[in-house]
Amino acid sequence: MDDPNRRHHIFGKSKHNLDRLVRQYGDVQAAEQAMREAIDAAFQRGDLIVNQHGRFRQVFDIGGVFVTVSGRVINGIVRVATAWIPL
Repeated sequence: MDDPNRRHHIFGKSKHNLDRLVRQYGDVQAAEQAMREAIDAAFQRGDLIVNQHGRFRQVFDIGGVFVTVSGRVINGIVRVATAWIPL
């Protein structure tokens, strides 16, 4: 999520319902870092469920908040496309 446009897409849209995660971590940057760490840890453990096209859509427990994240793994690098907390 190094791309500011991607960050805005994920955290800047109210329909993604991520305010609770941001409040828990104090700001967008800290929430983003916690999300990144959870996803990277799952990838390193082999727990990230990736299809034959490198795509994933998975629920992560990020500090007690269940967040659905989708994205792709490209050349061994996890790229987050979007994330949300279902209503």
